[in-house]
Amino acid sequence: MTTTAFKKEVKESKEKGDRPTIVRGIVVSMDWDEKGNALAAAISTPDEQEYVIKQDEKGKELLKFIRHDVEVYGVVRKAIKGRNMVTVKSYKLKIDDY
Repeated sequence: MTTTAFKKEVKESKEKGDRPTIVRGIVVSMDWDEKGNALAAAISTPDEQEYVIKQDEKGKELLKFIRHDVEVYGVVRKAIKGRNMVTVKSYKLKIDDY
């Protein structure tokens, strides 16, 4: 089932010429402050790709979910040094069924 909000995000992304995608993986820390708090994060995928999370409002929300499985809907672009950067539009935490 596709929500109206999801359809709106896809439409807005297409209008800007950006192609939305889904990135699945584990949120990992990339940078820390002197107290050990995460300042930046990335998504590490099962195929060993890494996507730096853009630290805007939505991206910063993912700092709370270090070491959690996520599914991120967003736009992927090449960033500094050829790294992939994902601008997060929305995300879902993946919960294992045990």
